[in-house]
Amino acid sequence: MAKKKKDELNTTGETGSFVEGASGSMIPALDDPMGKYDVNTTAEKVYKRDMAIRIIAIILAILLLLIGLGFGCVSILNYGGRFTVSLKGNLYGIQIADNAEFKNPTLQLRGSAIEGMDNITKDWIMNKNGELNVKGNKAPVFQKFEDIDKVYGDHNCMPYYLAYTYAVRNAGVAAKGEDATVDFTATLQIVSAYKGAEKAMRVCVFVDGKPTIYAAPKKGTEKGLESFAADKVFVSDDIIMQQTFTNFKVGDAKRFTVVVWLEGEDPECVNDIMGGDVKLKMDLEVISESSAAGT
Repeated sequence: MAKKKKDELNTTGETGSFVEGASGSMIPALDDPMGKYDVNTTAEKVYKRDMAIRIIAIILAILLLLIGLGFGCVSILNYGGRFTVSLKGNLYGIQIADNAEFKNPTLQLRGSAIEGMDNITKDWIMNKNGELNVKGNKAPVFQKFEDIDKVYGDHNCMPYYLAYTYAVRNAGVAAKGEDATVDFTATLQIVSAYKGAEKAMRVCVFVDGKPTIYAAPKKGTEKGLESFAADKVFVSDDIIMQQTFTNFKVGDAKRFTVVVWLEGEDPECVNDIMGGDVKLKMDLEVISESSAAGT
């Protein structure tokens, strides 16, 4: 009997952790003094670690790519965003220039872009109390709003408003008709808009010293006029203003100034438009005498 019990004990000791109720771990690797399971366990850990590193690297690469693409798009829009004036189909001797003397007349004028335009109000443009003199900026001071129309060419105030003044003249070169009198249309268009920035934008167009401020329709309406710093609503989603000038005789000239800013008092001037951009162009087109008679 004693021998039988001894054999039973030996059987139990040999099977060790695989016998229910026996002492020791149910995991062979923990009862492996020779370490025969160590290689397999370590290889599995290395594989899992490498896979985790690869997955993280792929995720980071995708995020960096997306961030890079987003930054690239914003940069292209910001650097491309500008104001241009173009003379279309000119067969009548009409000239445009960024100076009163019409030195170097051309068919296209191009203003510079503004990076990161900040919101202001119309009265701040005059800068009487130094509202725009921040971060070392020395903005011009105007006694009245209309004085901004007296500076020719590109006279932006970074980063608060865009301003461009130019002139149109009938030079009478190869003009139609005996007296070379023509009619022309000026159309200010939104070429591109990003993140809804145009909804908070104000565009003031001076014609021979008389200003008209245009704004997008009041929020929630089709043609409602905003109550602050607005005289007229945009003609359409992509046309700000359109005006025909008749009886433009040889030697006649007209001065235009376009001023653009983000109106801080507009309900649409919210954080959502940060990073947005708007690109504008003014097209000047001579219309025929028969077309002019019908307008």
